[in-house]
Amino acid sequence: MFLATISLLCGWDRYEGNPVLGPVMPWAWMALSDPSLIALPEGGFYMVYTAAGLDTATGETLTRPGAAWSDDGFSWTMSEWTVISSGIPGSWDSAAVETPAIVPDGDSILLYYAGERAHGGGQLAIGLAVSYDSGLSYERVGDGPIITKDTSRWEEFRSIESPTVIRMGDSLIMWFNGQSLEWKINVCRAASFDGVNWFRHHDNPVLQTGGTGEFDEWGVYAPCVRAVGDSLIMIYNGFMMGTTTYLFDSTFLGYAVSNDKGVTWTKSPENPILGPGLISEWDHTGPKTPTFDIQHGELVGCYWNGYDGRLGIFTHSIASVEDCQTPPEFFSIHTYPNPFNSSIRITIKGKFKSPPRIEIYDIAGRQLSEFAETIKARSATPERGIDASSTEQEYVWHPNETLPSGIYLIRILMTDRSVTKRLVYLR
Repeated sequence: MFLATISLLCGWDRYEGNPVLGPVMPWAWMALSDPSLIALPEGGFYMVYTAAGLDTATGETLTRPGAAWSDDGFSWTMSEWTVISSGIPGSWDSAAVETPAIVPDGDSILLYYAGERAHGGGQLAIGLAVSYDSGLSYERVGDGPIITKDTSRWEEFRSIESPTVIRMGDSLIMWFNGQSLEWKINVCRAASFDGVNWFRHHDNPVLQTGGTGEFDEWGVYAPCVRAVGDSLIMIYNGFMMGTTTYLFDSTFLGYAVSNDKGVTWTKSPENPILGPGLISEWDHTGPKTPTFDIQHGELVGCYWNGYDGRLGIFTHSIASVEDCQTPPEFFSIHTYPNPFNSSIRITIKGKFKSPPRIEIYDIAGRQLSEFAETIKARSATPERGIDASSTEQEYVWHPNETLPSGIYLIRILMTDRSVTKRLVYLR
């Protein structure tokens, strides 16, 4: 029954009233990110998040967790100050306390987080704090981190961060990000009996980056894991560094299912379930750092943060079996040559519910008005190896001769998703 239910999570979308939570003065005025949420047994929701702001004493920019409470998930009351302070000067988490993950543990709440001594120093480690007052404040456990990167392991050679933790029986299970020597980001697994001493899975990483051209080819990160029965759901971020970008690298949401306690994960064929918003919107670089919880067997409290430091809600619908048996819309985009000078060939392959819309922007995000006249369909034929509903459409773009050399962005929009690629034009 669980597997059937998960397979019917269709229709992922944004809440029309987004964003629902944003920066506040004075200590969290720069940005909010990395939300972690739990549904409360008595009703309502509790969330922690990373807040960026200036330390009034030193003038230094710090990242520290805040908290918020909501009865309905739409209106939130935010804490007036950080729920856990920065570490003392010179300590391992003095510059950053970020990517918090909360898990109820009897009468207390455990908070796992990534700490750093200096911003961008690459010395991220994972620490633990505990709340005994329903999440109003947290006390550190010990004077140092509980997990540090292991440079003998390729999957976490550069750094570790972004933990997510659940309790399974008498054990706590953690999934966290490891960044490899090649700069790719994968998801690793560890287990603990006491929440302090952790044992890595012998065959990490347990969720790896996708193949070339896929939405998560460079990174699968910021996982959030929750249990339903004997199975697990993970919602995570994926990105294709350098190929999907407006101002920064664009991100997407994917989800995966595990039936062996989070050791083996199967990515959904619907992935990515959510992509970047329109270029003028607050999340146009894509949804980041997702969180959710399970209540009465349903996904609740699904949130992410946009590039401007505000949080929004994403939703899903439970579709009929017949609806979900319909093959989901999917496509891939290929460009050649790239870089190019006089023209570039653009090939779109996949299954389309409606003809794709194609847009081209300059690097500042301005749409080119001459696009419609300079790009023309060349063919529309069934893609080999897939059924006849799959098509291959080829276009050629001849830039206007007055267009300067530089980086341009081509965006392919379908009914419920989009892909953006970078084009390098050399006159």
